[in-house]
Amino acid sequence: MRSRARAWSAVAAGLVLVVLVVLAVPVGAGALGVAQLVSFRAVLALGALVLAAALVAVPTTRRRLRPLVAVLAVGALAQVAVLVWRSVPLPAAPTQADDEVVELAFNTLDTVGPQELARLVLDQDADVVVLPETSRTTADGVALLLRAAGRPVLVHAADSDVRGIAGTSLLVAADLGVYPDAQVLPTRLGSLRAEPADGGPVLVAAHPAAPITPGSMTTWRTETALVVAQCASTPGAIVAGDLNATLDHPALRDLGQCVDAARAAGAGARGTWPSTVPSLLAAPIDHVLVDGRSWRVTGFEVLGRTGASDHRPVVARLVRR
Repeated sequence: MRSRARAWSAVAAGLVLVVLVVLAVPVGAGALGVAQLVSFRAVLALGALVLAAALVAVPTTRRRLRPLVAVLAVGALAQVAVLVWRSVPLPAAPTQADDEVVELAFNTLDTVGPQELARLVLDQDADVVVLPETSRTTADGVALLLRAAGRPVLVHAADSDVRGIAGTSLLVAADLGVYPDAQVLPTRLGSLRAEPADGGPVLVAAHPAAPITPGSMTTWRTETALVVAQCASTPGAIVAGDLNATLDHPALRDLGQCVDAARAAGAGARGTWPSTVPSLLAAPIDHVLVDGRSWRVTGFEVLGRTGASDHRPVVARLVRR
């Protein structure tokens, strides 16, 4: 019986090892199940450590379950190692912040009012504001308040094709440049691309589909790839929004010439969704991506919970190279 128990423990340890390796690398992060789990590395690490501690605490099974405990501990450490690595800022040469652009992205769930949003924009001194799940009416209200505060902005918006979910709004400070038109991008939740008339940066406000159901996985992979391509293929571009993906998912794993602002600033382990849990346990799915040849990231911050939104706002500070 004892040898049989040890054999089962070894088999269980092997299976757990395979799962943890898949989640740590990760392999198949675009597949249902893996895509969702790998978004919460800190939770995986914490869960593995708690389970290992629970197994060790049982005297009758402590020896037989040593292989499983060891695998759980190593798996937890692997997750922690990835989070620590993403918390180390990338090396950057010193720059002057004369030409700084501040980008704010916040999925408001269409629950945050114009006054609170206007205060947020003014507090952060944001030049570009990307607001997924925010109606044009709310965005226009924010613009009126900002104009009254001496901070005029231009508003563009893209509608959502999904009933009950608001589209995406984009606010651009007048002193950043002239953006007369915006092109709607083919994502169901509303995304748009604004090109300047006077040499400013191309701005993309994005909200691709989320990987919620088996039927949504293909749309999610297609739309996230489309959004990232807007940055990779456009010199000087800035792409921001609720991308519904982390740096482990296929679209963001290879950004080419683009840079994830959170990773560059050493904030890649700070999560944004859901806002009801500590940031270190949340999924980092809200991003600012920039063309690394044109922009240097000088700061990135995940702000506290704002209003009733299930996302936290993020702010990136960029300087032209």
